[in-house]
Amino acid sequence: REVSHHCYQLHHPPRWTMRSLRFLSITIATLSNNVFYNCYADSDPDPDILATDLIDWLRANGAYINEKLVVKHVVPGDPSSPRGVFATEAIEANEKLCTIPGKLILKSREELMVGLQEDMTHCGTIKAVMEATSGDDITPYGRYLNAQPNGYLPNFWSRASKDLLLEMLKSTRTEQLTVSDELPPHGVDDVWEELKWYCKGDISDPLYRQAAMLVNARSDYDVMVPFYDMFNHDNGKYNIRHTIDPKKWYAQIDEEGYEMVTTKAIQAGGQLYNSYDRCNICTNRDWFGTPEIFSNFGFVESMPQRWLFDFARVKFELNWKDEDESTKEIMVKFLVPPSKKGMDMLHLELRRLESFSKEYRDESYEEYEGISEYEWQMIWQYYDALYDALSYALQSGATLSDEVWDLDDGWWVEDGPVKAADEYDHYVLPTRSEKMSNDEL
Repeated sequence: REVSHHCYQLHHPPRWTMRSLRFLSITIATLSNNVFYNCYADSDPDPDILATDLIDWLRANGAYINEKLVVKHVVPGDPSSPRGVFATEAIEANEKLCTIPGKLILKSREELMVGLQEDMTHCGTIKAVMEATSGDDITPYGRYLNAQPNGYLPNFWSRASKDLLLEMLKSTRTEQLTVSDELPPHGVDDVWEELKWYCKGDISDPLYRQAAMLVNARSDYDVMVPFYDMFNHDNGKYNIRHTIDPKKWYAQIDEEGYEMVTTKAIQAGGQLYNSYDRCNICTNRDWFGTPEIFSNFGFVESMPQRWLFDFARVKFELNWKDEDESTKEIMVKFLVPPSKKGMDMLHLELRRLESFSKEYRDESYEEYEGISEYEWQMIWQYYDALYDALSYALQSGATLSDEVWDLDDGWWVEDGPVKAADEYDHYVLPTRSEKMSNDEL
């Protein structure tokens, strides 16, 4: 997003998003040269001072931050440009970048319960964030979190902005094909009910809402890890990884801390990049893509992108030709064979998006009560990405086959370790049967 904020970035959602994912890192971000960053709000605290204070505090309290790392502006000499983590000298492959002790990580103090209530661990993390960002003795990490902007995720936008986004996504069909037949992302309105249901949270409290949003956007699963969220996201340049064993998540964090290392050698001056949906401990990589990143983390990712249109049974990736942005040519890779039926559906959605644009795009956010300039800009940024994705797919000249409509609800699964039976971790909206009514669906 084009804003004047000074920026850092973010990652893993808790399990209470509509399409839950475990150990999935993503970033909340602004758009600058197709790199995405989390941003400080325009507020009194100086972002450079906040970052320096945070790193100094971490080191003074037992954290290891590699001395070869520096946080600085992406564009040298431009204080308005986003920030990233850079190497001041050569760093070897598998070299340790940081270890954050468990005592400095914000997490639930509540005992992990069984069954459905395992999803409630994030509720305790929300409480921990509220405590860390209030009171008279706020740590540098608490001040860092307090400097984050309010309401930057679509799930936490104003009612008017969410209504406009939902109008943009709504289906053209009178007969539903899936339980949520709109264009992705799905579940933009779900978070409030989930907070009330799982956490019994007071969503009328602005402090609670902000803490919940920070956990939704910035947590790695259900823990808040300082410094880790300063690594920028780029799936094409991913060069760091977790060392933690997901099966020993809590115990390893408490006993050994939270550690990140390089995946390859980094030259002096090179930037360190994380991946927030294709990291080494990320699951749900098969379905979680660009729309879900936008919904859960509030930004439109750069190339490569992944798009899944459940109702049309169309799934594809976009990337630069030869993975080289300088070619200026986008290539489409279908992950399941596209069908004429599905592509015809996407064509109708493209035409509807064009009508939506003609009705609203030349307007100003100031003409709509309750819509902020930021929300207005983000709606149109996502519109452009969605429109372009549909256009690239429809113009790809791909061979069409009806094979995908003869498959069961595991049609979307790629060859490999992902199994359609893993419904909780790998979720897609099932297609309705011919005998199901809309109400039954």
